[in-house]
Amino acid sequence: MFESAVTELGFKFGGDLHTEILVMGGGFAGIGAAVGAAKCGAEVLLIEKYGFLGGMATTAAVSTICGAYSADKESKIIGGVRDELFLELGKLGGAKEGLDFGQHRADTCDHHLLKVAIDRLLAHYENIQLLLHTQVIGVKKESGSIQYAIITNKEGVFRVFAKTFVDCTGDADVVPMVDAPYVIGNEKGQVQAATTIFKMGDVDLKEATAFTRQQYKDLAQASIDKGEYAFTRTSGVYMESAVGNSIIANLNWISFSAIDAKQMTEAEIEGRRSSIEYSQFLRDKIPGFKDSHLSEIATQIGVRESRRIVAEFVLTEEHVMQGATFEDGICWGAWPVEYHDAVENKTIKTYLKQNYQIPYRTMIPGNVDNLLVAGRSISTTHFANASTRVMSICMAIGQAAGVACVISMQDQVLLKNIDTNKLKKQLREQGAII
Repeated sequence: MFESAVTELGFKFGGDLHTEILVMGGGFAGIGAAVGAAKCGAEVLLIEKYGFLGGMATTAAVSTICGAYSADKESKIIGGVRDELFLELGKLGGAKEGLDFGQHRADTCDHHLLKVAIDRLLAHYENIQLLLHTQVIGVKKESGSIQYAIITNKEGVFRVFAKTFVDCTGDADVVPMVDAPYVIGNEKGQVQAATTIFKMGDVDLKEATAFTRQQYKDLAQASIDKGEYAFTRTSGVYMESAVGNSIIANLNWISFSAIDAKQMTEAEIEGRRSSIEYSQFLRDKIPGFKDSHLSEIATQIGVRESRRIVAEFVLTEEHVMQGATFEDGICWGAWPVEYHDAVENKTIKTYLKQNYQIPYRTMIPGNVDNLLVAGRSISTTHFANASTRVMSICMAIGQAAGVACVISMQDQVLLKNIDTNKLKKQLREQGAII
């Protein structure tokens, strides 16, 4: 029946696939979920719409991997799969870890070498099957559970039968397919601004990095006041790349909905246009960039926020700011509440005094029994998301999701009913920090 329906619509039916866990989306959360489950011995199918993994870190060239360090900068709070990945990245010479950015620490990487490091990481796990250039387009839900997911690639349309499913799409694409509740942005639907990252080559790094953020901001504002450039954001940042005499520039802001194709199209075009303008500004005005050149514009615009699920528990900014801990806490967070507001043309960065925990409950969507949502789309408030959305935290959340799926299968209980003490124990055995 399914095959005939697909054929009648003009699509080619590719057949049925079977796995224990289907992970949809190969960003940091999806990598964490796939490896976490595979380390428990489960069969995993990981699908990704691009020709490489890494999500925003690679497609959007976000070469700063945030969230792995404590609020006081003294210790690392994310381990597990994150450490395995950086071990591979270090072998390639593509990482700089624990860099001091003043009030916080972060890691930087070469986003192209990161693609290779992820390939090498997954190659350690024979029970992970990977399909690139493949994405989910639908699900069949019956009696509160997903029976199968519908995926597509150049071979055609497939059904994937699995016991449990993990939505790591970043935009919670599967959530509306199962009629689970979600929200977008704040009470007005406003989401954090997005950024198209670009890269400058042949930079005099000594001069460029000696120029302070305040000096940059003042010069950008002066240029705007004189009518020299059409851009409006002055609070952008640029930093030294992990490889070569190059700079990664995070300078523009674009406001749009990442789940609206027309808006997404316009945003991608505007991101490339403004990258050209900002790169010219750097060459014209900023020390160290005079002889530089625009060497790369990211494959995709970098999205900070879109859908967030509404679970029975919602992590709030109060939880984040007060360092809340939970009985079902599955990882730590300490990244500042970093909010990019293009409407008000300002960045709000509130630093934390202590670490907080993210509870397992934030991954459990309503209205479906065998689906978890991992990554930036977990159940949080708008402002809490400004801290939880960063990549190291997303990878830790994903790792917990993968392990939780295995426990659900092994103990034959619903995902919402698993023993979270058992989950935490297995995560610690995998090197996670809880």
